[in-house]
Formats: sequence, C-alpha cells, structure tokens
Amino acid sequence: MANPIKFFMISLVFSFLYFGKIYGQKDEKSLLYEISGNGLSQPSYVFGTIHAICKDDFFLPEVVKSKFSASQQIYLEIDMDDPSMMTEMQKYMMMPDGKTLKTIMSEPDYKKVAKFFKDSLKTNIAFMDSMKPFILSSMTIPSMLGCPMQSYEEVFVKMAQEQKKEVKGLELVKEQFDALDNMGMEKQADLMLVKMVDNWSLGKSELKTLIKDYKKQDIEALLKDMTSSSTADAAFEKDLLENRNRNWIPRMATIMKEKPTFFGVGAGHLGGEKGVIALLKKQGYTVKAVK
Repeated sequence: MANPIKFFMISLVFSFLYFGKIYGQKDEKSLLYEISGNGLSQPSYVFGTIHAICKDDFFLPEVVKSKFSASQQIYLEIDMDDPSMMTEMQKYMMMPDGKTLKTIMSEPDYKKVAKFFKDSLKTNIAFMDSMKPFILSSMTIPSMLGCPMQSYEEVFVKMAQEQKKEVKGLELVKEQFDALDNMGMEKQADLMLVKMVDNWSLGKSELKTLIKDYKKQDIEALLKDMTSSSTADAAFEKDLLENRNRNWIPRMATIMKEKPTFFGVGAGHLGGEKGVIALLKKQGYTVKAVK
C-alpha cells in the first residue's frame, strides 16, 4: 500500500499552482491532450491534474484510463514511486541560514498566523518554526477542503503498479523546491501564510469554484478563477509555471521519442502562451484535445 504521508506532502506542496492564460483552446473542454507528429511514430498524452481534491469530487474519464493503459511509460512531475522521495524532500523542508518564522515575519503577523494555526488547526507552529512557510501552508489544505482527499498522482502510481509500469519524473525534487524558494522566505511567508490567513474564507470559496470548474474540464473558467485569486502573484507564476514549462519541453521531446508516454502534470501547466500545450505546438508537434 502506498505511503499516505508521501502523497499528502507532494500533492499539497504545490497546491498553490494557478492557471495561466488560455491559448488556442477556447472551445475545447478537456484535461487530456494527444501529442503527435514531429517525428513521433506513436502519440503520447498529457493530462492535467489537480493536486488536492475531495474524494467525492474525484473523477477519471474512461478515455484517460484507456490512454494511460495504451502508453508504455508514465511520467509525473517527479518520480513518485521512488522510495527515497520523502527522504529527499526532507532535505529541503527547513529554512536556510538559521531563519525562523519569527525572524522573517513582523511580530503582529507572526502572532496572527500562530493564533490561526492554534485555533483553527489545533497546531502550535512554535514546534515547526524553522519549516519553510509553504510547507506550513500546505498543512492547511485538508481544513480548507473540509473533506477526505484524493490525489490524482496517487491514483496514477497505483495504476502504474497494477500495469507493471515504472513511474518516472520530469524533474527532480530539488528543482521543484528551488522554484518555490526563488521568491525568498519572506515573500513565501507573506503570500502563503499571512495572506492566506487574511483571506481564509475567500480562499475556501475560491477553491470550491476552482474544483467545480476543474470537474467541468473548463480551462477558460479556471483561468478566470485563478487570475482573480486573492493569492495571485506574477513572479510566483513565472518561477513555478513558466520556467518549469520551458525546462520540461526538451525533456518531453526526448522521452516521447523513446516510447509512447502518458504525462500527468498540474493542469496549471497546460494553458497559456507559455504553457506546455503552446510550447509543444511551437516545437512542431500536433496537440489536440481528447474528448
């Protein structure tokens, strides 16, 4: 049985991914895309996941299962069936240079956040004072959802194991943490803790709307949801989405040449002029929605 803590952490660490501008997909309501042409002998597929969703809201269309089964290898954002993944993640969970929440936050902000964790989550952040702010923030997602959670990545790993397929990663754990750490600990604390607490009720409402539109597979609606989010940040989007998308494209090209591949990545990476779909098209691939 999969380690639930492992999937809990990796699914929530990037729960703040938000959705870029739509590019050439106005009438296409799908989370699954076929990649063909440009020298590929067989098509590959990319599916947009959401990293945290209620079990009752979870859905996986039969066509996705079919294309998953037809693919010869599975790639997620990172190698999630690697038994050393949690050990690797633990290397990067603590703030560098002896920083703590008290040293990077104003006293009023620290007290406000600490009170929220104590009152709402029954957690004393003093015992986790050296953890990076986004790790602490990720711990609030179960409360924000208010339901038993399901991870698409966990389901895909289980499916791969049943089909005796190895799961691999488009990038390293360190690369994901670096993308978040580029903003600095102070900005992490402000965006992911202070603003989260200040906008808690609004954030819960925004998340419900996002999940509703995800279930509709309506990327345009998701765009509107996220560009108006109370925690939207342009620099964060560039580090966490645009730069990683650009890094993935040559890796995907090499991978797809080897074998027909099923890619499962956060849906926020698919849309926009700098999203995976548009970047693949610019490289000469034919990318079309699969209904």
